[in-house]
Amino acid sequence: MGSHAYYEQADVDRLLHGGTPELADTKRLPKGLTPQTLRTLCQWIDAHPETEFSTDDLAQAVNISRVSCRKYLIWLAQVNILFTSIHYGATGRPVYRYRLQPEQNALLKQYCQ
Repeated sequence: MGSHAYYEQADVDRLLHGGTPELADTKRLPKGLTPQTLRTLCQWIDAHPETEFSTDDLAQAVNISRVSCRKYLIWLAQVNILFTSIHYGATGRPVYRYRLQPEQNALLKQYCQ
C-alpha cells in the first residue's frame, strides 16, 4: 500500500475487498459523518463566510461536541472547502483555525440543503 504515515478506512476496505482507488467523491461522506450534522455546520459557515473560527467556536455555536465538530472540519478541509491555519500560543496546544475558501462557496451551499 505504499509508505503512507497513516491509512484511511477506505484504503483498508479496498485492500480487503479488492478494487481500485476511487476518485475523491465530495458527495460521499466518510464513515461516522451524517448529512444532518454536516448541513448544520455548513449552514453556520455559510452564514459567516468571512469569519475565521476554531473547532471550539463552531462546536459551541451549533451545540455539538468539539470532537464531533473536529471530524467534520477535517473532512471539509480535506475536500478543500475550508482553509486551515495553525495558531501557536505561549503555552498549550496549537489552535486550528478554519475559514471558508471563497471559490468553494458554491460547493459548501450544496451541503446546506
